[in-house]
Amino acid sequence: MNLTRAVLGIPTRFFPVGKCSNIRNELQCLTVVVNPFFTNPCVQTNAGRTFHQGVEAGAGVAFLKSVFTQEDRVWFNLVYTYGDFRFHDDAIWGNNRLPGAPAHYLRAEVLYKNPNGFYAGPNVEWMPQSFFADNANTLTIDPYALLNFKVGYDTGVGWSGYIEGRNLLDKRYISSTITVGTADPTMALFNPGTGRAIYGGVRYRM
Repeated sequence: MNLTRAVLGIPTRFFPVGKCSNIRNELQCLTVVVNPFFTNPCVQTNAGRTFHQGVEAGAGVAFLKSVFTQEDRVWFNLVYTYGDFRFHDDAIWGNNRLPGAPAHYLRAEVLYKNPNGFYAGPNVEWMPQSFFADNANTLTIDPYALLNFKVGYDTGVGWSGYIEGRNLLDKRYISSTITVGTADPTMALFNPGTGRAIYGGVRYRM
């Protein structure tokens, strides 16, 4: 559902999406340490019964108008994702959380948009709560927050382009993990996030 309307004369966008499912024999790809010299990176196993529920919601509001020129706007946009993924009465793992996915993830931005196509503004990506790397729920991935800034030009037709500086504070963080049954901190499981970087792109639309 995507709702776009004016609330008290202020342009506003809102979209909510929800999901809920019970799964039997969900496949898991688990890393297994066979011996000190060999690790199998993906052993397929069935997880029995698992429960998945979650919500994704986004909202945007143009809280300033005609700042520098007629009909320009400053938007506040927010996207939030919540996921609750668990084993269900598993013989080994009980009702532990499924590893590898954060329960909460948020992205927020303040974006200036000019009617001539120019836009610019900062945005923040925030994982506020740790998540688990293993079925046993013994090893967690630390929370993190990233600061980015984007500048671009887009009129909806013809040429458009953008430049974005990401992780401007050069935060060191773990972006994802390989999942295992029971982990320990010495295992090579973690994928580091990208440091400070600049991305850009151009596009042409007829």
